[in-house]
Amino acid sequence: LRASGRRVCTYDGLLAQKPRTMSQMPSMSNYKADAKEADRNRKRLMALIKRPGNNRCADCPARLAQNAWASVNLGSFICFQCSGIHRNLGVHISKVRSLNLDSWNDDWVAQMERWGNARAAAYWEARLGPQEGRPSLEDSTEQNDVHKAFIRAKYEGRRWAAAAQPAEWIAASAAAPAPTPAPAPAAA
Repeated sequence: LRASGRRVCTYDGLLAQKPRTMSQMPSMSNYKADAKEADRNRKRLMALIKRPGNNRCADCPARLAQNAWASVNLGSFICFQCSGIHRNLGVHISKVRSLNLDSWNDDWVAQMERWGNARAAAYWEARLGPQEGRPSLEDSTEQNDVHKAFIRAKYEGRRWAAAAQPAEWIAASAAAPAPTPAPAPAAA
């Protein structure tokens, strides 16, 4: 921490490592959905974004609304600010789409259903220690360099990712039950 109480970017050294591609991720189709498919998938996405874990950005504490964005190949819902950082990573790492502005095809929605923010965090932050921590809301809004470095280290550098490749990990974790949301409080 700096004297001002702000975090010092500790991820810079990781960016010197050779970047790795996400070629191990399942290939994603690029076809544009027709109007009927896009409308059906928009409804599925709106239900997904309301699930616990998906209502907050995968990379910062920002709350997500229906105007959120997503990294289709990573299966994560992200905020507008993080979507810009993801776009700068390149499509070989993160393919960013708007929940409202893009026509989502069935493959993309299936990927979001397969992963979601909780499962994606379990993979991409599997080795994230408490001393490293995720960016705070202040880091996200006032210290964009800290936020960018965190996202680059997380996805491009695979700094905290589980040891297995994503496709292998999701297959292994599919055998385990998916995280279940907390039960709703009983009506009085």
